[in-house]
Amino acid sequence: MNYLAHIHLAHITDTSMLGNFFGDFVKGSDLSHLNDEHQLGIQLHRRIDSYTDSHAQVKALRALFPKSIRRMSGIVIDIYFDHLLCANWAQFTDRELDKLLGHFYAEVEQYPHSISERFQQVREGLLTHRWLSDYQYAESCERSFLQIERRLGHRVLFANEAIEFIQHNEQELQSSFLAFYPELIEFSHAKVEELVHKQSRI
Repeated sequence: MNYLAHIHLAHITDTSMLGNFFGDFVKGSDLSHLNDEHQLGIQLHRRIDSYTDSHAQVKALRALFPKSIRRMSGIVIDIYFDHLLCANWAQFTDRELDKLLGHFYAEVEQYPHSISERFQQVREGLLTHRWLSDYQYAESCERSFLQIERRLGHRVLFANEAIEFIQHNEQELQSSFLAFYPELIEFSHAKVEELVHKQSRI
C-alpha cells in the first residue's frame, strides 16, 4: 500500500501514523534506534504490505496488466488505491481527510531526526507542498508515475501505459478496492493486537 493508506490504517488502529510512514524508509530488522511506538508502526506497515501483495484481489488485478508494464503493476495499484481511498473516504472513517493529514504533517515536522536520505527528501516535499490530499484527484496518480520514472532515471517507462490501463479498467479497480480494503482493515486490527502482545512479552 502507498503513503495515504498506511496513514489511514494507522489512524483507525490507533497506532503511530509517523511510525507506519517510516515503514517505507527504514530497512532491516534492527529497529532498536526507534521508540516502541514507531517500531510497532513499522512492523504493522510491513505486514500490511505483505498481506496486500499476497491477496487474491490484488493478484488478480496484477494479472490484468499488459506484460510490458506488469513488473510495475504493484506500484501502480498502490498509488491508484490511494486515489480510491480518497474517493471513498467517508466509507472508512468519519475523520475529515484534511484534519487527519494536518495532524500527520505536524508529526512529521516535529520529528527531530532524519532516519534516511530518502525520508528527508520526501519529508521536505511533504512539508513544502502538502501533496497527500492531491490523491483525491486521479491526475495526481499520473504525476506520481512520472516522478517515479524520473527517479529511476527513465530506465523504466510505464506512466502513459499505466494511465491507459487505469482508464480501461476503472470499474474493475474500484470494485476490487472496495472488496479488498475492508479485509485489509480487519487484518490490520488483528495484526496490531498480535504485535502489541508480542511486544509486551519482550
